Amino acid sequence: MQSWNLTFPILCRAFYCARSTRSTILNPGESENVSWRSLVTEMREGGEETALHLGATFSNPLPVILVGHSYGAMLVRVWAAQILKSSSPSRIRPVGIVQIDPSFEGNNEGAGPLYQKLEQKLLTWLYQGAAREQPSFYMAWKDLQEIDLLDDQLPQLVISAAHRKGGKTWKGLKAFARAIDARLVRADSSRHLLQVFDPVTVASQIIEFTAQIGAEMNRKAD
Repeated sequence: MQSWNLTFPILCRAFYCARSTRSTILNPGESENVSWRSLVTEMREGGEETALHLGATFSNPLPVILVGHSYGAMLVRVWAAQILKSSSPSRIRPVGIVQIDPSFEGNNEGAGPLYQKLEQKLLTWLYQGAAREQPSFYMAWKDLQEIDLLDDQLPQLVISAAHRKGGKTWKGLKAFARAIDARLVRADSSRHLLQVFDPVTVASQIIEFTAQIGAEMNRKAD
């Protein structure tokens, strides 16, 4: 959550904002099993609570831009897809998604068992919370299908690190953005935590994206 300390004040000048950190990262010592389902459920419950606080109702839901970084970018897409396909009422109405340097299929998500085991050993040494969450990350790419339901239903923006244009990662990101009909923007930093190392690009792109969606919603209302 602290990684948003530079970007968050800028965004809060433009609109209501709420941020969250996955509890497994904050509380690495807990023994509860972690899955992508539990993570999305936790985020969804927090979103409903925030919308209620802002006066949203089931009959008048709050239009929301969902923003996610890295693995969180995938989780917000799942959250949006669940709302779109669910028959249960929600106080939130997703109107757009921003993915910041997202995890995407074609990165390391298809890594083999040996790679995963070595990575988890390294993460255990570096940060126990991330190590605890790692199996869920890899499992997600095997059993998540609802993100495919989004297709062209929501406008999407992808902001990514300045990988070399001819590199495998950038080519994969271009294909990923094209597949979900997202606009792809290169950040000035090559570091993964773009909201820390290039907060101006992140904040300005989110504000511009949100303004465009807001204008489109107003035109439809008229």
